[in-house]
Amino acid sequence: MSRLKKTHICAITDSDASESLLPAVHPLAPLSIRLKRFLKKQLLVSEYHPKTLAFFLTSARVLKEKKQQVESGSWIVHPFSVFRLYYEMWMGAVFFVNLIFNPLDAAFGFLLRTNLVVGFILNAFCLFDVFMNFRTGYRLPSNEVEMTQKKIAKHYVFGIYFVCDFLSSLPYHAFAEDRVYSNCFSFLKIVRLVTLLSYMERSFSFFNIRSFYIRLVTLMVLIIHYVACFGFYLPLLMMRLTEGVAKRDKFLIRELGTRKPNITTFTKAYITNCYASTAFLLTIETNFTFSWPFMAYIDVIIFCIFGKILMAVVTVILLDRYRLYKNVETKFYELISQVDAFMEIHNFPFKLQKRVHQYYKYKYRMKYFDESRFDDNIPESLQSEIRSHQLRSLIKNVTIFAAIPPEVLEKVFVHLKKEIYLPQDVIIRADVTGDSMFFIDSGTVAVFSPTGKEVCHLSDGDYFGEIALVFPNRKTSANIIALEICEVYKLDRKSFKKCLESQADLYKRIQLEAQRRLKETHQIHRKQILVTSTHPQVL
Repeated sequence: MSRLKKTHICAITDSDASESLLPAVHPLAPLSIRLKRFLKKQLLVSEYHPKTLAFFLTSARVLKEKKQQVESGSWIVHPFSVFRLYYEMWMGAVFFVNLIFNPLDAAFGFLLRTNLVVGFILNAFCLFDVFMNFRTGYRLPSNEVEMTQKKIAKHYVFGIYFVCDFLSSLPYHAFAEDRVYSNCFSFLKIVRLVTLLSYMERSFSFFNIRSFYIRLVTLMVLIIHYVACFGFYLPLLMMRLTEGVAKRDKFLIRELGTRKPNITTFTKAYITNCYASTAFLLTIETNFTFSWPFMAYIDVIIFCIFGKILMAVVTVILLDRYRLYKNVETKFYELISQVDAFMEIHNFPFKLQKRVHQYYKYKYRMKYFDESRFDDNIPESLQSEIRSHQLRSLIKNVTIFAAIPPEVLEKVFVHLKKEIYLPQDVIIRADVTGDSMFFIDSGTVAVFSPTGKEVCHLSDGDYFGEIALVFPNRKTSANIIALEICEVYKLDRKSFKKCLESQADLYKRIQLEAQRRLKETHQIHRKQILVTSTHPQVL
């Protein structure tokens, strides 16, 4: 008889080497070797990146991608690596500062006396980013990642970013005598605005922060800032090209009152241009005037057209968000309309209509959702995990449940049924045979003796009726009445016994514990009666 061939080779073990798929390093290896391995590990694809599983869908594909990367021996940075994640967080901050500083320095640098060291540092980071773009893989539409050096370089050089990145990162301050011409390259960094927004989205996603409105505000602020700076810079450039430096200086003196570096003059000029740029983008009338060259007004027309398109896009995005948010609320009012029609046809009294409205408003919190569809669309294993999350805190303080194993508790969770009681609803009546236990998720109930005396209040996290689970044919000793809208979970004796049918010894221990607690309750009750009879209340 031939042996069966083993076809599955498991790649998942407990060693660190199997996790990264890199060869293990000897404990006595030099520090340089260990650092090299550590750096190599950070360049590999990792599920730690928030977008990895969204792109590859399964851990098996991630493992396959990592294996290919290790076997290639390449030092190309994977776009879904840990290194790339933290690098994008850092470069997001650098891009944001660049998008603020570069146009400000280009347009108003002569008024601000900006620190050239800041410009050099920012340019150095951006030049390093150009280098990193040649060493980082990119995503393909076919849900694959290109990690070949030549294809990466070709993709970057012939894309829209390389020329703009390179020209906007050169330190023109060091060799340009007249910065009016060289400053125009600083405005090319605007092409990285989309990159900044994507970096922000990934960074906020890593920290589980919703970033939509933050990114929208950032987009609007940077566009207004760019238009304000470019709107001031363009007339200076046009004047310099057509009429020379002297005419440009006269233009500045006429418009600003001075050409000397002055923070007050800069503040006035910048705020005025921000106001003008906002007016241009919104295409509203303004009394703001500049004696600009004719060609500069073509720029204004472009700003106005771009502003209209931008406002239309932003409006559509916000309306779509609002529609999605209001959709569940609209469905709730549609449901209430149907309920009202039903009650009107059947002549419900006003008091009963009010209680029905109260029930629906509490159940759906003014936002309708189909709970059955939610349960039907997720697997049983996930439903069990959700139930455990919702209900575990409710039964953690129940003494008779303390000895029940976790796997049995999971079965108990399945049989818990949610019920909603309105104010003055009677949950349990005295002297009636009980068969269920109740857990209060939210709300407050009052416990009354059979004679009508209010004994105590129970609220969120409390429970009652536990004796009925293990003692059949025992009558209840109190009335339980809802004081406000209460959401409770109900567990009946039949379901509880079914969960413990294979745990006979455990069920007996629970019965003994319940019997002990019942005796203690009777003793406390007798003492209260004795105290009441000895010290009668004075009315």
